[in-house]
Amino acid sequence: MQTIQFGLAVQYDSGRSNDVDTNGKVAVEVHNSQASASMWYHIGQVNEATINWGASHKYSDGYHPSIAINNHQTIVEVHETSNALPWNHKLYYKVGQVNGTTIDWGGDDDYDSGVQPSVAINDFGDVVEVHKSQTYNTLWYRVGKINGKSIEWSASHEYDKGVTPSVTINNHGQIIAVHKSQSHDKLWYRVGTLAGSKIEWGPSRQYQDGANPSIAITNEGTLVEVHQSQGLTGLWQLSGEVHGTEIQWSTSFNYDSGSKPRCGISSDGQLAIQVHEGSMFGMWFSTSRLMNPSKFMENLLPITKELPLRKMTFPATHDTGMYTQGLSTLAKTQDQNLYGQLSGGARYFDLRPNENLDIYHGPITGPSLQSVLDDIKRFYQEGHRELAILKFSHFDNFDAAIYEKMKTLIKSTLGPWLYTQKPANKQRLADITMGEFLANSGKILVVVDGNWALNQKEAGFWVYRDWQSSTAEKGDLTVFDIYSNTVSFDTMKQDQLKKLALFNGLCCAKQKDNSWQCQTFSKVPCDLFLLSWTLTPPTGVWFAAKEANRHLGEVMAGQEPNAQGYFANLLYLDYFEFARPAFISELLIKRYNHLISEAKKQITTAV
Repeated sequence: MQTIQFGLAVQYDSGRSNDVDTNGKVAVEVHNSQASASMWYHIGQVNEATINWGASHKYSDGYHPSIAINNHQTIVEVHETSNALPWNHKLYYKVGQVNGTTIDWGGDDDYDSGVQPSVAINDFGDVVEVHKSQTYNTLWYRVGKINGKSIEWSASHEYDKGVTPSVTINNHGQIIAVHKSQSHDKLWYRVGTLAGSKIEWGPSRQYQDGANPSIAITNEGTLVEVHQSQGLTGLWQLSGEVHGTEIQWSTSFNYDSGSKPRCGISSDGQLAIQVHEGSMFGMWFSTSRLMNPSKFMENLLPITKELPLRKMTFPATHDTGMYTQGLSTLAKTQDQNLYGQLSGGARYFDLRPNENLDIYHGPITGPSLQSVLDDIKRFYQEGHRELAILKFSHFDNFDAAIYEKMKTLIKSTLGPWLYTQKPANKQRLADITMGEFLANSGKILVVVDGNWALNQKEAGFWVYRDWQSSTAEKGDLTVFDIYSNTVSFDTMKQDQLKKLALFNGLCCAKQKDNSWQCQTFSKVPCDLFLLSWTLTPPTGVWFAAKEANRHLGEVMAGQEPNAQGYFANLLYLDYFEFARPAFISELLIKRYNHLISEAKKQITTAV
């Protein structure tokens, strides 16, 4: 099933009661001022994995605004007005048209009474609005039709009981409404079909615990849903598929903290966006798209089969095996096991075994190597046509016998998928195309640092070398991998981007004194550039990783190949899924290799 990875958000303004929608070309956002009834909007231009927001414009006065946009750049907004009499809350709407970074609005027209309105529109000008009664916990809907800058509304109909409703509609007239129970932290949905001026609803079904749900649908009937944890500030994401009057939901995943999340999605599913409130009236956003990251490479093969490994970009996990609980939490760098990391799109793994064949970091021991390999086996047994690179390094108290035992474990567990032989016409692993690697099935590339794979040669165990290694010529795969060794995000960012700008695709024979920079380059190719998007606190990696991960998308949206034509191949991350790396990597592969138009022609979404 397709899933969504919204990841950690970036602040874009201050206010409250924000809502958002997108048609894939632009995003439109509305919110209340933090201190008054004034309402404001932004128009944002989609820029790969981020949004370039325009200025904030005041457009009316009211409360709890909701916004929707279609592919004709038509916008519908609804809001409530506060009144001292609780039975006299008026609901108003506005129709507008996007005009560059502004909206040409019609007037404010009242259409009903109630609170907590939510609105949706499709490309045929069909409008659906839901709201709660101002005095009772009953939920009501209206159907309308765009007519210029006004809406021709049908009658209001009660359809359920609850609070905080949200609604979405697609071009096939499929309608989904979600809400919270009026008395419990239970979330419910209904599937409906537009039938003239009414909606034919299926039964109400519970689907999650939580509060403040928001829903968005594509023309294919796939869904994105976000909601808030009950009684907490955790934010959760779901995807779903409509089947009759039921929805098949994905597993829910936490993606950030905050409150009152709202989401929108383009009709083709290529861009989704969420906004939410943070502390101190901060308003935050992140973008993603519906995709199946477990088939990240397979789904790209129609356009990447002729690309060599050195022309790819994919997610990489730092200290891959440090995900367990207990004492090992002190060195924790990930929160998913290898099956979860592979399923989330990671394709390069940093594995550090000790003499007991456990994964470790410093003095802290993590899971056994066998459990790591079992998780990888589980993924490949599902038939995934993906390439994974397992880098083994930092061997602690190893000897020849322990290395042989490690090889035996790897062969016995992963043998059917090990990549063992290069094509005769390819000199280096990085020259092999994705089509060659994945011709018949998924493959695993095991690369080994040090001299173990040289002294105890065996097919399927390749020699790894760093960029600055004095024996780089012995490497089957060479990687520029120099971390920044700082807890400052700005310092790390500037350092890694400088290293990328200077990378020339060659290994370094001699470094400058007291510097990472190279004095004399060798003739040995450096196959891949690893962007070490990591910070290095002594412990508590999660708190440092959050700032780095939330900014990866906006930084990479501005990165072109360097002057020598090289780009980042490995996005190396802690708590990797919170950076949306599969979504970002796919965008970069297409842009760096000029595959954008070809992708539109060839790629079809796989489920």
